[in-house]
Amino acid sequence: MARHKTIGIREVLTTFLPRGVLERLARQAGLVQRRRKVRVHPLFWTLVLGFGTGGERTIASLRRTYERATGCQLVPSAFYDRFTPALVKLLKTVAAMLLSRVAEPTRKLAGPLAAFRDVVLTDSTVIRLHDLLAKAFPGSRTNHSKAALKMHAVLSATGAGPRSIKVTAERAHDGPIFTVGKWVKDRLLLFDLGYFRYQLFSCITRNGGYFIVRLKKSADPLVVALHRRWRGRSVPMVGRRVSEFIGLLRRQTIDAKVEVSVQRRSYRGVRHRDRECFRLVGVRDPLTKQYHLYLTNIPPDKLTPVDIAQVYSARWIVELFFRELKSRYHAEDMPSSKRPIVEALVFAVLITFVVSRVLLAALRRKLGTLGARVPEERWATLFAAAALDILRIMLWRPVDAAPLTASLDLTLLHEAVDPNAGRALLLHRVESRIQFKHRVSVGKCCA
Repeated sequence: MARHKTIGIREVLTTFLPRGVLERLARQAGLVQRRRKVRVHPLFWTLVLGFGTGGERTIASLRRTYERATGCQLVPSAFYDRFTPALVKLLKTVAAMLLSRVAEPTRKLAGPLAAFRDVVLTDSTVIRLHDLLAKAFPGSRTNHSKAALKMHAVLSATGAGPRSIKVTAERAHDGPIFTVGKWVKDRLLLFDLGYFRYQLFSCITRNGGYFIVRLKKSADPLVVALHRRWRGRSVPMVGRRVSEFIGLLRRQTIDAKVEVSVQRRSYRGVRHRDRECFRLVGVRDPLTKQYHLYLTNIPPDKLTPVDIAQVYSARWIVELFFRELKSRYHAEDMPSSKRPIVEALVFAVLITFVVSRVLLAALRRKLGTLGARVPEERWATLFAAAALDILRIMLWRPVDAAPLTASLDLTLLHEAVDPNAGRALLLHRVESRIQFKHRVSVGKCCA
């Protein structure tokens, strides 16, 4: 069935990012001042698709990739000298433009997620740098990483790429980097403990959004009401702190209303505190007998405690995003102590991810119903293996690239489909309530 279909790799990518647009942005960035031997179009695609040369990414390997793809021999300095602040500005502009196109949801959510417009995930990852960059990107662990940058991502669970990316020094804390506005309305945000701030959760609620976060160990909110009554001699919870009763419970789920102290922004030198209520949910792990506790503002009539635990597992999508950048596209290989080179490679790898997702969407359309059986991680492995061939398709003349295009199309369409027809994608498992099906069931017993 796949033999009669083609992805149209060159057409897809040139439509998504036309050469004329790229060259215009290069002129605006000040990268093109006169005609040089190293041209913008092949240089851009070499940085985006040349990561697959050898075991690690180096400037020398990228130069050799450029030479093989274009047939143009260069002295090392001619290629090295192109890594300037102007190149960084171009790549940053292109990355922002492309991310804005793929960040919005691509479909409506189903199952326990149907009540939300989108599921948004945020997290950060650390990339170690050369020690000479310690002044520009000071690291937190100076005993082994004097210099490191932190990449903060805000990701749509159904979009083809991140909503936004911010690059800071490793010492920058995650919480203040993430900002909330009207855009969170009707969206569900999933956080890890690095973003645990009552002020942030209050702001999300005021803007009409929803959130789920694991309860921090140091947090000890006061229970003021229960969303479910338990029969018999149940352990009293109302009026007590979580730490006072959590070790006494045996019930499978907890669903309570808790009160916390929210610190407001200072006004005229005075910082006020308010009391605010959120929902505390707990699901007991049948193996460890411990509770997984979550704080949220989702009403009980929208999601049950088990649903909330299930939905929170979708946060793994952002971890897969970072793992793909590092393990497939060599995001951790920063082979220089020069800041423009490091920044150029960081933004190039983000563009690589977007290009990968654009081709994945095109492949899924060509496969039709089989497209639902193409996992993102399986595709990332294929894309990384085919990156140099895709680079040649983009830089060679269409007539010369035609045989390679036909062969690569057949390979990708055949290999991308997961042979295990019963293995659902992560988001589909969440929507279908599969993950906790055999581990947790809401019973009627009480402590």
